[in-house]
Formats: sequence, structure tokens, C-alpha cells
Amino acid sequence: MTGVAPAAWPELPIPSHASLLAWGTDEIRDVSLSFITQGLDHPDEALFCFGRPGIGELLLRDLERRTGRDLSSDHREGRIVLGKSDPDVDRQLENVVGPLETFREKGFRVVRFIGIVAWNAPDFPPPEDFLWFESKVTEVLEGSRVICLCPYDIANMPARAIAYGALEAHPFVLSGGKLRANPLFIPPDRYLRDRLLDLPRLEAAPDR
Repeated sequence: MTGVAPAAWPELPIPSHASLLAWGTDEIRDVSLSFITQGLDHPDEALFCFGRPGIGELLLRDLERRTGRDLSSDHREGRIVLGKSDPDVDRQLENVVGPLETFREKGFRVVRFIGIVAWNAPDFPPPEDFLWFESKVTEVLEGSRVICLCPYDIANMPARAIAYGALEAHPFVLSGGKLRANPLFIPPDRYLRDRLLDLPRLEAAPDR
């Protein structure tokens, strides 16, 4: 069950918060580029690339190479925004909410938001906070015009990240080029109470 880039993208609800189950970094890059390329030819669509420092810049360069286009003016004018994670989960959430609010004020019809996931990395919140953040994003997107895709590397991330993050914190899952409503999804108003408060310390758990 992997997230190969679909030849024709499935219809993504607006708003939506979907996890992508991909096998390795090459597949994550290919599917991520395929996802955000869909909006390039539509001036009323904005692109938001979010992840560890440097990830957005790398993705933008890959996008320019793939499309043969210079996107520096789109970046300068705020149609393409590169967001950064933060070890403090409240600041990380602000780093998402702020740009999304700016996109709304500028009147973009759709925002394509790609959030490159990391687990237990120095510049990401600790796992418990990160899971809260992933659940909170669903709440933040309610009533918006945002399509959010969060890639999870199932070849390298621990099983608990896939179970608690990719599955339980996302209403939709994209795998094998197909988008599915996620029956394992726990709504944000229940996620903290029914899941996070009962979890053991995730940093102490074995990776596999």
C-alpha cells in the first residue's frame, strides 16, 4: 500500500486534510511535486510548502526543475510560501495559521498545502506534541479553501507514527493513487482525550 503519484489526481474535498502513505523519500518527492504542480497553471491557487528548515526551498527547486519554470516571482509575491517547523508546537501551529490567513485575505480560491512530516527530529516538536498538531490542523482547516497533504514515509517511520499520526489524525488517506475516507480517524475534539492522554511516552518506545 504505497502512495504512487496518480496519473489523474483524485478529486480532493475542499477543505481536506489527508495523509499520504509513501514508500521512501523519492516517492514522497514525486507525489508531493505532482500534487502541487496541479495548481501552477491556476493563478487563483496558492502553494504552501511546510516542513523542516530547508525542505520548502528544496521542494521549490525540484518543482522548478520538473516544470522548467522560474517560480521566484511567485515566491516573492506570496503565491508560493515556504513554511518552517518549530520545536515549540504552539509556534509551529502559528507558522501554519499565519500564512493560511494571509492566503485567505489575498482571495486565493484554493490553497495546496504540503506538510512534509518528520518524527522525533530536533527541529520538530516531540512526538506527543506533533500528534496534537496533526489533529489540530484538521480543526484549523474547517471552513477553509485548503487542501492539505501530509506525506508519511512508511519505509522509515516507526509504526506508532503511522498508526497515531497518518491514520488516526487524518480524515482522508491517499495510497496507491487512490483517496479514501479514513475509518480510523479520530476527530480533534476526541483525539486529545481519547488518544493522546492515554499514550505512553512515545520517545521511550522502540522504533519497531
